[in-house]
Amino acid sequence: MKLAWKTAALLLWCFSLHALAADNTPTDDVIKQQFAKESGGMLRLDSFTLRQLDAVGNQATYQVDGDMSSTDNLYTIVEGAGDYLFYERTWTKGQPVKFSAMMQAVGTKDSGWKTTFFSMQTAAKNVGRPFEAGEDRSKMLVVNDAHFMTELGKVEADFARRKATADKDLAQQKVLKQKIAALDEKISLSWGKDANGKPLDRSAVQQEKLEKMYAVDRENDPLKFENRYLETIYEPALAACQQKLSCDATPLYDARDKAFAEHRNAYYTKHTQMAGKIREDMAALDNNVAPLRKEQGELRKQLVALEVSTHEFTRDYKWWREALEKMKKEGIIQ
Repeated sequence: MKLAWKTAALLLWCFSLHALAADNTPTDDVIKQQFAKESGGMLRLDSFTLRQLDAVGNQATYQVDGDMSSTDNLYTIVEGAGDYLFYERTWTKGQPVKFSAMMQAVGTKDSGWKTTFFSMQTAAKNVGRPFEAGEDRSKMLVVNDAHFMTELGKVEADFARRKATADKDLAQQKVLKQKIAALDEKISLSWGKDANGKPLDRSAVQQEKLEKMYAVDRENDPLKFENRYLETIYEPALAACQQKLSCDATPLYDARDKAFAEHRNAYYTKHTQMAGKIREDMAALDNNVAPLRKEQGELRKQLVALEVSTHEFTRDYKWWREALEKMKKEGIIQ
């Protein structure tokens, strides 16, 4: 029995020597350095323990437990409200956070080790990024920051100021619309009225003048004149000439061509004169209306600018209120 105990003790001692001899665990410094590199320098291991789970050749898998911390404050977006972004600080610089992970190590003391971490579980959220130096944070609010309520109050005050301005703008929009409508009526009356007393617009006035020109054009139509000339003058004269033994119709041809040419010239001259007179009349009427249209155009620009501004505020404030209500409902803020 005594011999058996000694044999067991010897075997245990030999096993321990084998385990120590075969131990291929990376040093703490190597693990820390490679973990920091793998996290892009944002995280570091503070203290930890290793428990080997398996080993095959120069490859081993460990369970790693301990404390880690971030090298900077890390933030993640929890909600957006138009131009504003709500962040949560998920990691505080230098503050220890409990963690558990798996680590695979490949290599030896002589060759060096390559470690890879996976299945990471931390007491803090595994998300976040640092704010960059010089980053515009005027539209960022950190919900778990000590100054959050103060910053929130500033934004609420700014919305209250913008709302007061928007209310004034709405009243001004009504005034502008009334002025624009009055100018519309004034412009409409400047074109005169028809036989029934109905106000005319520019198109109606121009069309009336064009119709008068078209009536003269139809009356003096060259084809109409030529047909009438042939029927009443040229053909009777040619028939009378042809009844003579010797008929020279050349003068009749010349007279016909001359009459046609003179009438065409007169037709186009009259048409050009009337068209020019219409352009002059319309230009004069446009000049009378131009100041009114210019004034109306300026008012419309003011109206559009106010409408855009009011719309933007209404949209932004709606998004803001919806974001706050959502975060309150989800317990992100009080």
